[in-house]
Amino acid sequence: MKKNLISWIGKHDINAKESGQLGPVLAAILDAEDKNSPYDAIHLLCNYPSESLHSYVIWLKEQTYREVPITSCQVPLSSPMAYEEIYPVVSNQLSQLQATYPDYQRVVHLSPGTPAMTAIWVLLVKTKYPSVCIESWRDSTGIQHVHNRELPFQISAEFTLEAIKNASFRLEQIEGSSPSFEGITGNSKAMQTVQERAKKMAVRDVSVLVLGETGTGKEVLAKAIHNASLRQNSRFVAVNCGALPEDLAESLLFGHKKGAFTGAHKDHAGFFEQADGGTLFLDEIGELSPLLQTKLLRVLQEKEFTPVGSEKLIRSDFRLISATHQNLTDLIEEGRFREDLFYRLAIGIIKLPPVRDRGDDISLLANTMLHQINEELADQPDYCKKTLTSKGHAFIARQPWLGNVRELNASLLRAAIWTDSAQICEHDIEASLISRRANTQLLPNHLHESVDLSDVVGKVAGHYISLALKETHGNKAAAARLLGFNSSQVLTNWITKYSVDESSQ
Repeated sequence: MKKNLISWIGKHDINAKESGQLGPVLAAILDAEDKNSPYDAIHLLCNYPSESLHSYVIWLKEQTYREVPITSCQVPLSSPMAYEEIYPVVSNQLSQLQATYPDYQRVVHLSPGTPAMTAIWVLLVKTKYPSVCIESWRDSTGIQHVHNRELPFQISAEFTLEAIKNASFRLEQIEGSSPSFEGITGNSKAMQTVQERAKKMAVRDVSVLVLGETGTGKEVLAKAIHNASLRQNSRFVAVNCGALPEDLAESLLFGHKKGAFTGAHKDHAGFFEQADGGTLFLDEIGELSPLLQTKLLRVLQEKEFTPVGSEKLIRSDFRLISATHQNLTDLIEEGRFREDLFYRLAIGIIKLPPVRDRGDDISLLANTMLHQINEELADQPDYCKKTLTSKGHAFIARQPWLGNVRELNASLLRAAIWTDSAQICEHDIEASLISRRANTQLLPNHLHESVDLSDVVGKVAGHYISLALKETHGNKAAAARLLGFNSSQVLTNWITKYSVDESSQ
């Protein structure tokens, strides 16, 4: 099998030309040649100035017995110990080399460079890019020794576990103040759980499945996870699977070669290739066809795919975050979604609660949205800053918000535009609502999850009692007749039982 040597250029390598020593890199190359197992390609990373790198590579080629392709990459670092800068560079380089030399055995030289560089090598070769590791040292007589270095599984497991613990500790220190999650509004227990889990999943670099009704903010959460991850400086590619044209879906996802089909006038990089090094967000994953589900499963397993009209495999180091408003387990039972794909997607599962289940978050959301709306409309002619009255907040809290965050925001925007007053009251919000069929949520055709029937009955009773009291201007006797009660006392009992707020009528 052909071999590819990958190494940083260290201080001893740069000084080797003047000192008369071999240096770790040249020692490794000559040792392999002496053992009749030479390297077929060499790739070097260097944090020294480009002039030093160029001079060293020329010298290195002069010292070797064989003509071997030597490629190099000059890496500007703010510090040779900057872990957060070294990791993405090295990961990207290994990904590119894996794509360029798919059949080569990777040999990583651990010795040259700083301890931070060595630590990153260990992390990557024991997790994402399995490789043979070597190390070298010079003894007291000046002889350079080179040996393979096995990294036992125990070391890998302990190293990875410690890294996760440290990452979790770091997240706990900044919990509640992470800039990546500033757009996730909510103090309810449900949203605190969402944020806690999202922050922990962000540093894991595994697939995440976000569940939630339409309009709950699944893409916003996915973007926050990306921004809090080690991939934050790479692309976030968002794709709505439900909007992919059936005849072009495969080409859009995996790319195509020029001439692959009518209209393919040039090569096209698909979404998976565009997300190399970054995050691919597949919204409405349940809409994928069975064929694309099969292809997606292979891409997740192998991290490689073939563009339409091509025979060449393309590798992509992407992280997948997917989302759906559908119940995927139901789709699995119906034979419409692959069970093996589901378990690949659902390494981390985060469920966003609907707005109606977020308690006091609704008022917080409304205030946050109204503040953003005020800023967006501030330069519009004759627009004045708006606030919500207490009755406006109470009215918002009573609505089912079947469209969730998206519907609430749109309703507030309409109310802000239509209202001339500086205060938005309940009547302004009511006028801004788009009528939805009442039985959409009240009488569903299927129960996808458990329900609190007494809570449902309470919401219905509270809604109709409030309407009746409003229509009769608070006259309980008249309201009781509207609701079919025998007396106003029965109505009073219902008001008490379901905690109906009479003061808001």
